[in-house]
Amino acid sequence: MANKELRADLIHQLKVNPRLVERAMVVLYERQTTDEQTNSNTVYQNGQGFCAYAARRGTYYAKYVLSGGRLTGVHLDRARNIAIKHVRQLVEMAERKRKK
Repeated sequence: MANKELRADLIHQLKVNPRLVERAMVVLYERQTTDEQTNSNTVYQNGQGFCAYAARRGTYYAKYVLSGGRLTGVHLDRARNIAIKHVRQLVEMAERKRKK
């Protein structure tokens, strides 16, 4: 699947699959550096994990999901927007996983 097709498919799946949105929050959180995870912010402009505007909320959502919570309502909508904003990283990770 070409990169553009994968990107479009992933965006579509994020719009219809709440569990994928939750997984995206966790995956992006795991890409943050340890100090970024601890402080719930973005320190390094390294293209890894959440961007500065989404770091606090994305970290909160990821920790909530990791503790067994499910995102619903406005929180799911906000998490979905964060995931779509970071779709480039998610596509890169999906491509890397396919090549293994």
